[in-house]
Amino acid sequence: MSTADPALPGSPAHERPDRDERPVDWYELFFDLVFVAVIAISAQALEEGPHLWVVIEFVLLFFPLWWAWVNLMISNNLYGSRYPSMGVFVVAAMPGPAAMAIAMASGIEEYGWLYASGAAWIRLVLLLIWLIPYRARLVEVPLWRPLGYNLATAALWVGSIAVETPYRYLLWAAAVGAEMILLVLRRGFAFEVYEQVSISHLLERIGLFVVIVIGEAVYLGVTGLARHPTVGGAAAALCGFLACALLARAFFRGGVPRTASGLDAARRAGSYSAMRDVVMYFPFIAVASLTLIAAAVGIAVAHPVIPLSGSARTLLAVGVCGFYLCNAVIGLRLGRRVGRVAVLFGLAVLLPTLACLLTGGLQAWATVGFVALALLALDVIGGSLGAHWYARR
Repeated sequence: MSTADPALPGSPAHERPDRDERPVDWYELFFDLVFVAVIAISAQALEEGPHLWVVIEFVLLFFPLWWAWVNLMISNNLYGSRYPSMGVFVVAAMPGPAAMAIAMASGIEEYGWLYASGAAWIRLVLLLIWLIPYRARLVEVPLWRPLGYNLATAALWVGSIAVETPYRYLLWAAAVGAEMILLVLRRGFAFEVYEQVSISHLLERIGLFVVIVIGEAVYLGVTGLARHPTVGGAAAALCGFLACALLARAFFRGGVPRTASGLDAARRAGSYSAMRDVVMYFPFIAVASLTLIAAAVGIAVAHPVIPLSGSARTLLAVGVCGFYLCNAVIGLRLGRRVGRVAVLFGLAVLLPTLACLLTGGLQAWATVGFVALALLALDVIGGSLGAHWYARR
């Protein structure tokens, strides 16, 4: 197979048989329960200290967890329906992200060894998962790939335990970076994997992860109101709920259907790098952004009648803009028209940002309320523009 990246969706390509759709398995939902705790820990840390370095630390520590989740998700997507034992391996991987979450909550400098141990454990489980189809000759993957992708990187994680901070963080970055580089190398491997995946299953799994994060915003609103049962707190919680509902609508009613058709077109065109980016990288932007929004809503509910601090309003604005940035880069990567993506993304940045910046003197619940109104306006404008563009086709 050629190493050149094929054209993006829309280019002619030979047709391939449709893949069988497969539902999400019970053990995948069970595995995701660990990430409920991960998101809760992260949102709590951001709520307690919504500052730049806290956000940076969250992003840097959360990405390896996301990376482990998406690798396990794709592995099970490929082989879970063929081998019942895959469920055992997915459940067996749960102590890994749990250990990483505990380390994040307890202090990464002191418990970095636990974080690294959890990451190494996940990679060892992934190695066992990939050795099963390798022995059965289901995929034409050379042995060095799963050994390099999982065993060698697990060794880096384990080796980092003996290294003092901050140098151990360099080994962590090297371990994740090596896996990302291996995904770029040898397109024949991409051909084997992306020809076999179930797109509907991928998007359902990512959608369920998004539900976990949006659910955290709802949880923080409800529990915060339970601790501070005030009229202002109720207003902040309701406005936060409306904002989350509008974001969920944008994701499931608009983003998922367009992404599904775009991924299918990308596979027909042989654009496997586009599939990789849309499934493995870009959703992290949405998930991380929604976590920022959840933390900001939690702050507003806890202190509804005083203005949100500048850092909390920035957290909220960056979260909303990041969510729509994810939609924009996915659309561009899947071949949507640049002009249309730019118009919608520009509105998605302008309206919520103005709602955050211009309400600094208002009570916190009012700021969240204006953001919800901005999202409602964006939903109406986006729907009208979509209908107009569709009519011009």
